[in-house]
Amino acid sequence: MVVGILMIDLMIPYQETIKERRNIIRSLKDMIRKKFNVSVSEVTDTEEVNSRAQLAVAAVSNDGSYIQSILENVYNLVDSFHGDKIISYKTELIQYE
Repeated sequence: MVVGILMIDLMIPYQETIKERRNIIRSLKDMIRKKFNVSVSEVTDTEEVNSRAQLAVAAVSNDGSYIQSILENVYNLVDSFHGDKIISYKTELIQYE
């Protein structure tokens, strides 16, 4: 079994309220879930109004190359819609027996 994790750091321009910021993040998470059937979560402190957000995407399969492909496609989707907002990203594959 292989667990793949993709961490994406985003710079979201200052919003007037926390609600506006959450709407941007929620729409991005929903789009990723719908298209790829993976788990997505915002892992930043959501109580603070700041311009940074970090998304974690997780997927599990028996095939490591499939997981790598899925995570690359997720990154490409985020890049195509919000490429100017991406600060950094990191992919990690963990092999379990």
